[in-house]
Amino acid sequence: LATSPRPGYRPGPEHSVPRADVDAWANDALRFGIRSIICLISDDQFYLYRRSLPEGLLAYYAAAGFEVAHLPAIDGLTHPYTPEEYEQAWRAFQALPKPVVVHCSAGMDRTGRVVRYICERLDQDTGAQAAR
Repeated sequence: LATSPRPGYRPGPEHSVPRADVDAWANDALRFGIRSIICLISDDQFYLYRRSLPEGLLAYYAAAGFEVAHLPAIDGLTHPYTPEEYEQAWRAFQALPKPVVVHCSAGMDRTGRVVRYICERLDQDTGAQAAR
C-alpha cells in the first residue's frame, strides 16, 4: 500500500498537467511495482488533464496497465467520505492486485483518510485471524 500526489501535482495554483509529467509518474509507479491505483480526485481536478490526455486520466491509467478504482471526492472537504464510501475503498483495496497506490491531489488529506481506514481494516483482519 503506497501513497502519492496525483501526476503533475505542484503546490500553489493548479495548471494543466503536461503528458510528460503523467508519463513520468506512471513510469515511476511501474518501476516500483505498483499494479493498481485507487484514484480519489473528482471532476474538480480532472480538468487539469483534459488538454494532454483526451482519453482522460483513468483511461490513461488503464492503458498503461494499471487496474483502477475511482472513489471521487471534492478537494477541501472536512469530511470527504461517508462510512459507506470508506467501506467501498476497503472493498476496492481487497479486490485490486497488489501493490496499490492511493492518490488524491497532494496525496495527504483524502489519501491519508482512505489509507488510514484501509490500515485499520487490515489490523482488524489480522487480529481476527490471530484470535482463531
